Amino acid sequence: MAIYVDYEDIKGEVTQDGFKDQIEVHSVSWGVGRGISMTPGATGNRESTEPSVSEISIVKQFDAASTKLFTEACTGSKGKTVKINLVSTGNPGAKYVVYTLTDALISSYSVSSSGDRPSESISISFVKLEFEFIPMDKEGKPKSSIKVAYDLSTAKTS
Repeated sequence: MAIYVDYEDIKGEVTQDGFKDQIEVHSVSWGVGRGISMTPGATGNRESTEPSVSEISIVKQFDAASTKLFTEACTGSKGKTVKINLVSTGNPGAKYVVYTLTDALISSYSVSSSGDRPSESISISFVKLEFEFIPMDKEGKPKSSIKVAYDLSTAKTS
């Protein structure tokens, strides 16, 4: 599996067809949590809080996009559209998950190295997250995608 990021106006080094100039990353992580209170013996009366949607964190090696990502972390004030593509192995690889971040800003950027090629950890804040899953049929051909989105500005899914 490969993970490629299409960060508006920032070119990476990916050469794979369909993903040219995107940014290759090694990992992506994010999550959702919400508090749920419950009185023992009264499980039907559970109450929950609004969800807490984490920022998306990516880890990548230093590459051609690094200086622009650093600049974006320091001075970026206009939210961008960012797509994170999870791509199957094979030639050509096919997208099977796409996260689309709307009004995205880099909230954290750090670099570490132990004498080898530096590794970057980047957190991306966003206003809306669209999650698209593209199932495959038995022959490996994409079927109709399944999409859901959550807008933090309205606290609504669509």
